[in-house]
Amino acid sequence: MNGYNNDAGVVMDDNSTDVASDAATGAEEFDTFPEVETTQADEPITVQFSPRVVVLSEPNSPEAEAIAALRTHLLAHHIRAGRRGLAICSPSAEGGSTFLSVNLAVSLAKAGIRTLLIDANLRQPDVHNMIVPSREVPSLKSCLTDSSVTFGDVILEDAIPSLSIIYAGEEQTQAHEKLAAPAFKSLVDLCMRDFEVTIIDTPASNNNADARRIASIVRHCVVVARKDKTYVSDVKTLIEEMKSDKVNVIGTVLNEF
Repeated sequence: MNGYNNDAGVVMDDNSTDVASDAATGAEEFDTFPEVETTQADEPITVQFSPRVVVLSEPNSPEAEAIAALRTHLLAHHIRAGRRGLAICSPSAEGGSTFLSVNLAVSLAKAGIRTLLIDANLRQPDVHNMIVPSREVPSLKSCLTDSSVTFGDVILEDAIPSLSIIYAGEEQTQAHEKLAAPAFKSLVDLCMRDFEVTIIDTPASNNNADARRIASIVRHCVVVARKDKTYVSDVKTLIEEMKSDKVNVIGTVLNEF
């Protein structure tokens, strides 16, 4: 990446892309954020956006500007080069991978890029807490455990224009086995054919190999760390593991909050 700086303290180079993390804590108010009506099957679904989706709630904030800078780089050097999938990975649960996954996916959609966001964190899913559906929808867990549920059934189309979502579903105790099954690879391959870009949120890698499995399918990943929380040695270890799996680590992201 070319060097870049802005007032948010974001620095991007060949192996680093620093973005500000989620500053919102505590209880969240959703009623001031947009409701978007869409349809899946015959019932209308509304989705509400958490304040943590800063590209919508605070589009002029340093965090949103940093996400926009990362989007611009990905468009120029990743997506337009024909690379259609990207796994967002972190060594620890506090790294902020979900924050980055959701905000990046929404930012891409706002730019008119047909984007699919997949919550593949079957252990501690969080996307549904940031983009909240009005009712339960078929999930990734559904199509990986129930042969009667098709891939198309689990995609929530156009949550906002150009953004579709696959939610993880309930927490799973045998997540790795489900992600290692051929059905998951088939789903991801199909999604990368049908959408311009597929962003996949993954579990923390410090106590399981789920992120490595997911990244090995999409072949490209970003590694996320959080300032004063994530150990540098853990980041280096994850990058080395990804490279040993023939995964292209296109950059690292440092959450500063």
